[in-house]
Amino acid sequence: MQPWFGSSSSSDNKKKLKEVFEEYGKKSGDEIRLEKKDLKAAFEYLGALMPGYKAASALKYIDTDKSGYIKGTELDALVEYAYSSGYNRSNSLF
Repeated sequence: MQPWFGSSSSSDNKKKLKEVFEEYGKKSGDEIRLEKKDLKAAFEYLGALMPGYKAASALKYIDTDKSGYIKGTELDALVEYAYSSGYNRSNSLF
């Protein structure tokens, strides 16, 4: 997998974040589903200090239908959540 961070534009960073989550998710029909373990692996790849906590937090706030995984439009909310949490090119940790 290529390094997730690219140019510094927010749309490019969000696109790359979405690609990371899609890579770690499981395809179910036409949609991607991310369970807690998939989210943990993705956040670990992104450099989270506590990927398990980030995964649990993402599920708590983004899994609006309480299905136990993130899918469909929730994936866009996950990208926004990750981006606003500092997973972007301008983050000083990267």
